[in-house]
Amino acid sequence: MQTFAASAAIQSLGLISGVLAARLLGPEGRGELAVIIFLPMLLVQLGQLELPRSLAYEVSRVDEISPVVIASSFWLAVGLGVLQALLLAGLLPLYLPVDKLHALSASRWFMVYLPAAYITATLMGSDQGRGHFGRFSLLLALPGALYVAAILIAWGSGHISPATFAVGVLAAMVFTTGVRMGLDWNVLRRTMPDWTTAQRLLKRGLSFYLPAVATFALYRADMFILVRMAPNEAIGLYAVAQAIAMGQVGTVNPFIQVAFAAVAGEVEPRQALQILARHFRLAQLAVICVGLLSAAVTPWLIRLVFGAQFIGALTTTYLLIGSTVLWGMEQVLEQGLRAAGHPRPGIISNFLGLVVLVGLGIPACARYGIAGLAAAVLAAQILNLAVLVCFCVAGLKMPTKSFWAFEAGTLSALALLLKTDWNKFRRNIWMMP
Repeated sequence: MQTFAASAAIQSLGLISGVLAARLLGPEGRGELAVIIFLPMLLVQLGQLELPRSLAYEVSRVDEISPVVIASSFWLAVGLGVLQALLLAGLLPLYLPVDKLHALSASRWFMVYLPAAYITATLMGSDQGRGHFGRFSLLLALPGALYVAAILIAWGSGHISPATFAVGVLAAMVFTTGVRMGLDWNVLRRTMPDWTTAQRLLKRGLSFYLPAVATFALYRADMFILVRMAPNEAIGLYAVAQAIAMGQVGTVNPFIQVAFAAVAGEVEPRQALQILARHFRLAQLAVICVGLLSAAVTPWLIRLVFGAQFIGALTTTYLLIGSTVLWGMEQVLEQGLRAAGHPRPGIISNFLGLVVLVGLGIPACARYGIAGLAAAVLAAQILNLAVLVCFCVAGLKMPTKSFWAFEAGTLSALALLLKTDWNKFRRNIWMMP
């Protein structure tokens, strides 16, 4: 329940910040903001080398976590973040097109986001593994709340620009990093990292890394294509479509986080797959219902909330909502398979989806604009999910019906899960070690 509450808060805050950015900056300014923050926020999903997942996996299998593990993972996160920020800052002039080089300076200082995000995500991995979802959930929602506050301050002071909004995103993450470090401060200041422990964490993270890279490439390849091929106004329209579609991520994230920890903590393979199937059905039910609701309110949402100048994003939004529904189900299944010791299917499914996205997306974007690119994203996610389900049925001998959520057993299980989590939430929302 804590994670659901945080996800609802993240979804609401994301909508508020997206609306404010669209209204205050307009399509072109919103597109420039996307250019400034795009690469660092994108690399967060790729450059951590799956260190948070590795830490969550290790913690889920022990009764008491060693301070050395926390300290070693922290310094690994610092090193990865700083090195990658410096490297990316140097490569930015090669990536940005000529018409977007005016955003180079702002894009460079925004690289500070990387080490801050890496530290936060890594330390939160220990919360996930230990089942401290009260703390985990509050920290998930905190950056969004602080970003909205920063936007309101900028609006009230009259300092409205893409760079100002980027400062708000960065400040929110840095503050959250400070809060999370403070919770483990006694451990961090007293404990030295251990190279053997760091190697173990990094090695396990790398075993999860190839599936993560494949997921990352498929998940964000559309923005790489868009930034290279489309003007700022089109990028701004696409960003609004994404903001509406990605609201569903808040629905599926609790299932991803909880399912990974639950499957990783189960040592019996067949039981682990049964746990995964149950979480997949629950996630399927949730994301489809939220997706249908999102599609129903989209025309009203764009006109009334974002403004008439964004109505050109309507078709694109519908297509991205569909792709996000499929992505949510795929993520629960793919990450659960990783936790169960089956990382390869995710690599293959995401690679095949990427081939479809690039092969169809580039010509479709050139001919049909952002709607053509969104259609290619949808086709890629259909193939991605289909490959994983086929592997589970044919390779792991899981029953086909275990991937169908709309039956009485799943509805009863969801009701019981919500009731149980609500009782836990009432007892203790801030779970301390």
